[in-house]
Amino acid sequence: MVQETLKQSEKTGGDDLDDGLELDPDLLASSDEDAESEVDAEDGVSDNGDGALPPLEGEEDEITNSPIPEGKKRKAEEVEVEDEEASKLADKKKRKKEKEKERKAKKRQNNAGPLADTPPTHLSTSELSSVLLRSIRESYPSASSVELDDIIIPETNLLPPPDYSPSKSESDAFTPLQRRIESLLKPLEKKKLVMGQPQVTILSLSGLRCADVVRGVRDVKGKGEVAKLFAKHFKLVDQIKYLERTKVSIAVGTPARVGKLLAEGAIKITSDTVLLLDVGHQDSKTRTILTLPEVRDELWKSVFAGDSRKTLLGGGIRIGAF
Repeated sequence: MVQETLKQSEKTGGDDLDDGLELDPDLLASSDEDAESEVDAEDGVSDNGDGALPPLEGEEDEITNSPIPEGKKRKAEEVEVEDEEASKLADKKKRKKEKEKERKAKKRQNNAGPLADTPPTHLSTSELSSVLLRSIRESYPSASSVELDDIIIPETNLLPPPDYSPSKSESDAFTPLQRRIESLLKPLEKKKLVMGQPQVTILSLSGLRCADVVRGVRDVKGKGEVAKLFAKHFKLVDQIKYLERTKVSIAVGTPARVGKLLAEGAIKITSDTVLLLDVGHQDSKTRTILTLPEVRDELWKSVFAGDSRKTLLGGGIRIGAF
């Protein structure tokens, strides 16, 4: 009896299964999973089957009210504002350009002065002097009134208007010029032509315009030839030689080339010599020999300056316009 009692006391807890029995591993695993499920259920968290946890409370509202769509909306509004500002800026530039265009047109009209109503061939000496002075001031913007007195053309050297009335129904653009030349050459018919001494010299805006003028005056050239004094026709040296051996009644050239020929002494001037300025012709941008900067400056700083000016005014040249 004592031995049986000792055997029973040696068993420390556990079940009463017989020794030598083993537990089923699958049974243990199943028991663990059930336990974890119970714990999750107690925490209020359940698996949705794909291993991902469902959103927590309040997290779903945060996803719904995400700031990303709001950002895109704000960006779209900013783009719209920028487009509106760009449109306003473009309109502002357009209005500014139109105002500048109107200002320039008004300036050209003011610069035209008497030319707006009176043909250039029929300008009085005071009107022509005013037109020339306006152009001179543009070439010498900083010149004082005293300095301008040494640059302007004295009215005594300006041609008075012809005694015939201007025609309003001219069949050709060069008809006024032809009539003007005829009236100028008629008193000189009995005078002898001299080499290098054109009776009428015409200054035009460009070589192309000079070529047109040459064609327009061929029928009224008188006893001499029509000289082409512009860069596209002859070199300077060739033109000097041409004038030395040729009797010229009419010379047509640009201010740049005629200024150089005057400086070289290739053109002789007397009180019978007439210089006509082609002030009525406008290029595609409505600029004239008196307003196109580079040509205007050649006129006043090359033809009517330095030794050339002395040659012209000292020789008693008469200046007119057409």
